[in-house]
Amino acid sequence: MTDKENELTEADFAKLEKLVARIQQQLAPDAEVLHNVKLPGRHSGRDRQIDVLMKNSVGQYEILIVIDCKDYKAPVDVKGVEEFWGLVDDVGGQKGVLVCPRGFSKSAKARAQKLQIDLYSPVDTDPHKWQARVTMPAICDFRSAAISFGVSMSSPLPFVIRDGFFDQLVVESADGRKLGTCYETAIRRWNKGEWSVEPGEHDRVPIFAEPNVRIDNGYGTMVSVDLDVGLHVKQELYYGQYPISRISGFKDEISGGIITNAFEVGLLDPNEVSSKWKKISDLSEAPVPPVFTMIGLMGWIE
Repeated sequence: MTDKENELTEADFAKLEKLVARIQQQLAPDAEVLHNVKLPGRHSGRDRQIDVLMKNSVGQYEILIVIDCKDYKAPVDVKGVEEFWGLVDDVGGQKGVLVCPRGFSKSAKARAQKLQIDLYSPVDTDPHKWQARVTMPAICDFRSAAISFGVSMSSPLPFVIRDGFFDQLVVESADGRKLGTCYETAIRRWNKGEWSVEPGEHDRVPIFAEPNVRIDNGYGTMVSVDLDVGLHVKQELYYGQYPISRISGFKDEISGGIITNAFEVGLLDPNEVSSKWKKISDLSEAPVPPVFTMIGLMGWIE
């Protein structure tokens, strides 16, 4: 297949140029990024067309990065890499970058590495011909807790625990302020992540942040007590693909990484995670290393 047969329409090519220029400008906001410009050839003695040119200054030196776009129906081959290297050398570019949505052949990648040419494909979620649908491998780490309540008192007074002691009886501070019930306070503090979420047993965790709390002893007298909870924290791990709702950048076709300066993640339904993602018992069971891990609390209804 000849290069002419391989290329798509001029209109598509122009759109690809603009897309690549936009992405590069986002990645290097302080640089000057131009598309469809001409530079004089040092060896050829003629003007050479540059799809995207990035210009920046380092001290008294001007750095030229030449970016060439290939909207081919097939991956770029080694011939395309070598021809591009000739262009970069002719215009005196310090760096060359080839961008092709269809990727590059194995031999093209090997030759590009020798010539220190970067090979990219665009990754952009905006609506256009090359729109990408992107997900990232992720771990959802859900933490839940079984909660037990405890009370102790050292005052030399009678004490009785009646029905509704933990969920109805209001606890007071030492100066008489109402602090709420044991149940509502414990649930609120767990849901807000104020207690340890490390998997395992956590004994005698004070329910109230204030010391010297008081409660009715069952006979109408307010007495100082220690009120605590025991937490049995359980961990459930799920591995899946987290949808990226917005991203603009390049995929490095040699390393496989994504080059971007920002992205937005989509909404994630915990019910969908538990029903559709793969449940694993340990991070080592993930098919590929996750890009990030999300820890979520399974809250109690207040």
